[in-house]
Amino acid sequence: MNKKYVFFIKFFIMLFVVIIFTFPTVCFSAYPKLVSTLVDGFETIKDWIIRIATPAAAVAVRHRYFYEKI
Repeated sequence: MNKKYVFFIKFFIMLFVVIIFTFPTVCFSAYPKLVSTLVDGFETIKDWIIRIATPAAAVAVRHRYFYEKI
């Protein structure tokens, strides 16, 4: 009876450890509020940089063709 008792204790401890380590990764896998705010901010900055860089690239290409003709 003593061996069965020890086996069940070890079994439940191992089961508890497995549940503790797998539960947070399944249940809390969404972005926290701070991380989502930072991600949104960086995406906005990326959009601004693309809006600024696109006309500048067009001007640079046009000036290059202008200098090649001279």
